[in-house]
Amino acid sequence: MAGPSKKKIRLSNAVDEDDERLDSFLQWCAKEDFQLNPKVYVGRQGSCAQYGMVAHEELEEGECLFKVDKTAALSTETTEIAHLLKKGEASLQSESGWVPQILALMYEYTNPKSRWRPYLQLVPDFSELDQPMFWTEDEIKKDLCNTGVPEASKSDLTKMKLEYTSLALPFIKKHSHIFSEEVHSFELYKRMVAFIMAYSFFEPVSDEDGQGDEGGKSSLPLMVPMADILNHIAKNNAHLEWDKDCLRMVTTRQVAAGEEVFNTFGQLANWQLLHMYGFAEVWPENIYDTVNIPMQVLFDEAKLAAGPADVQLVEEKWLFLEDQGVVSENGSFIAGMEGILTDEEVYESFKVLCMTEVEFREHQEKEGWSDSDSEEEEEERSLSYEKLSDLPEAWRRLLAAAARCCMRKYRNSLQENEQLLIKENWEKLSKRQQWSLLVCYGQQKLLNRIIISCLSEES
Repeated sequence: MAGPSKKKIRLSNAVDEDDERLDSFLQWCAKEDFQLNPKVYVGRQGSCAQYGMVAHEELEEGECLFKVDKTAALSTETTEIAHLLKKGEASLQSESGWVPQILALMYEYTNPKSRWRPYLQLVPDFSELDQPMFWTEDEIKKDLCNTGVPEASKSDLTKMKLEYTSLALPFIKKHSHIFSEEVHSFELYKRMVAFIMAYSFFEPVSDEDGQGDEGGKSSLPLMVPMADILNHIAKNNAHLEWDKDCLRMVTTRQVAAGEEVFNTFGQLANWQLLHMYGFAEVWPENIYDTVNIPMQVLFDEAKLAAGPADVQLVEEKWLFLEDQGVVSENGSFIAGMEGILTDEEVYESFKVLCMTEVEFREHQEKEGWSDSDSEEEEEERSLSYEKLSDLPEAWRRLLAAAARCCMRKYRNSLQENEQLLIKENWEKLSKRQQWSLLVCYGQQKLLNRIIISCLSEES
């Protein structure tokens, strides 16, 4: 470990003093008065990724690690071209709302005199930024099939191309004195999107301001230097707090000397982490991991279980559930680490699908209302894995069949993936294959838990 850094930094014990980019960034942080806690250091050593923050001394719960004035965050309001973005605001409106921020980043990233130059030379490192949007189509389809990532990446790329061509490019052409079509290309635009996805923060918007979901307006992403140096785990030990004029990174528990300081990117499943940030957590460390069971799979399995004579009745039941808003063509049931998260939808779907024809006709007449819908039944709808074995046998068989169907859609079986996780096999995989394996394995473990829980009472 390197010794204390130069006194002029006055911020921390910076690891890797030979890292000129890191040293330049820390000097910039001192100039911007980030007030980095002297009990932590920033660098490669002790970090789970390229860079990170590590406690040099023990930290107490609630201790401030650093403070960033909002004027030092890179946003559409602080960029040098803020006036141009404001003037062209009406022509830059899009579904994502990100176009102005992407243009600001493109400009600052390619401007050698940018105020944020030391920051942007350190972050992002595009050799490390590797979300699936940069993967080949073959890699995504083969290694991530049935995970939700292929569809999300395809949707992102489609929207990106549309927004760049119809909104960003006309702005670039209009302001050719500071932009260049050759330099500020779609490839750079795509990388800036990846940068925002992996590193940006969103200021919480209160409904009292009339800007919540009901108001149809949400906050725009902004880049917060130093905050994005911290790595993520679900069981984080620090979080970002927002004040009127500044942001503070604060510990959420005691942090031991030598322990890495982790922020959290939110309650995200492994497939979402890979899609947005380019990494995934090892099972079972991500306590927010989930797996989707497409509603269409349940419909297909219900028809198979019913047999040819009753397929029409199952189809009637499904149309009824669609009319009630319980299921949809592209919808999914979601299972998490503790059980079924979409418990109400699952409960209502299975109740209807497993009714006799007489029960269903009566249910239809009441338009889905039941005399037995009591508070006691509402409590029963909490479908933890422990409670799945208490469901009626027909429900359990159908749920297990749907889970098995999903299991068959991955490239490898659960057992094959378990073998790949063995160290000697794991080390032969590329980084992309490793991330894909972690996503698939976590989802398969959840599906397997559903199957085991559903069939545990059978002889």
